[in-house]
Amino acid sequence: MGQDIAAKARRNLEKGERWHKKTNVREIVFGFNDGSVSTLALLAGVTGGALSQGNIIAAGLSGVIAGAISMGIGAYISSKSEIEHYQSEIKKEEQEIEQVPEIEKEEARQIYQKKAAFTDNEVDMIVNRIASDKKTLLDTMKKEELGLFEERFEQPVKVGVIMFAAFVAGGIIPVTPFLLIQQSISSLIVSIALTFTSLFIIGVWKTTLTGRNWLTSGLEMVGIGILATVIPYIIGDVLLTQILTNIVK
Repeated sequence: MGQDIAAKARRNLEKGERWHKKTNVREIVFGFNDGSVSTLALLAGVTGGALSQGNIIAAGLSGVIAGAISMGIGAYISSKSEIEHYQSEIKKEEQEIEQVPEIEKEEARQIYQKKAAFTDNEVDMIVNRIASDKKTLLDTMKKEELGLFEERFEQPVKVGVIMFAAFVAGGIIPVTPFLLIQQSISSLIVSIALTFTSLFIIGVWKTTLTGRNWLTSGLEMVGIGILATVIPYIIGDVLLTQILTNIVK
């Protein structure tokens, strides 16, 4: 019985460690979703505006490239800023441990008093043991006071590249039918079908990590895609066509 519990506990801990290493799931889902939805929305808008097939393709590819670069750079800067903030907070905590160790020790004591129904003696034993080693105290204060976990942070370049690649992968799907089919409305219909299918698949794949119902997650992704497609198409069909008509006149 005891061995079974220990084995299950080890598996749960290993699962938690693997989850910490899967932080790029956010970039993959976000990049793919944004790439496919924004590109499809752009294509729907320009198709609704009655532009030529060549102009539609050019607009779509330009949107994919520009969007991927923007998202990749944005992810890089965001990740880099987060790490810099993390390092700054750690440096402050290190200085406080060196300069005012008793205050840090008292902060740790108050944290553990709130965490569980420990007696004062038990809290003192825990805090004294933690405070006896500066590295352990720093690690404790990082997690308990600041809520900072080193495992959360990925290398900025890696995050940027993954976001860029995910956006391109998502964005190229709605563009492909326009490269293969000459008629723009037919291309858009196939593009919508392919994009929604890919969004559904991504939604289902996401449940392997979130544990949500696969159908609900897939349909949620598709629903977002529908809203982002129908609205720009209507705007393009009504507004852009009217503007072009007035310009020609």
